[in-house]
Amino acid sequence: MKAIQITRASPTADELWDLYRDEKDGRMKERYHAIALMHELKSAPKVAKVLGRVRNTVWEWATAFNEGGIDGLRYAKPPGARSRLTDEEKELLKADVIAGPRALGYDFSNWDGKSLSHHIKRSFDVELGVRAVQKLLKSLGFTRQKPDVAYAKADPEAQVQFKLDLKKRSMK
Repeated sequence: MKAIQITRASPTADELWDLYRDEKDGRMKERYHAIALMHELKSAPKVAKVLGRVRNTVWEWATAFNEGGIDGLRYAKPPGARSRLTDEEKELLKADVIAGPRALGYDFSNWDGKSLSHHIKRSFDVELGVRAVQKLLKSLGFTRQKPDVAYAKADPEAQVQFKLDLKKRSMK
């Protein structure tokens, strides 16, 4: 690996130290620190030793800074795994969720992660765990909700009286 130097004139080392002091994000703070030290020490191995990092990491940051400036140092979130359902399948699933389980022939009224996982396996031959199904639902714009049970034969006046009687008994 060849030695690397900071070739970009702006921002200066002093400006990088200011950015370092003001930064709240730990990743960016460390990168500003490394580049500011590179201006002073002029050696990736020396900077790596000061920061407790490997030389390659500092070398990559310096290269990114030389090529893209401050924007080159920004952390790019990795893309992650590709979805196992196509966009068309997601739209079909969204329609199924809106229709409800009973409309699709199931003997229950509300979706949960386990039942929707089973439905996805049956409909699209794709196995997803409960947590993956919950994340998928969130990405489709759904929120987790639990229905409030209202019993058909419940007497609201009797319930109020029961609560009052219960309070009286507990006060004795």
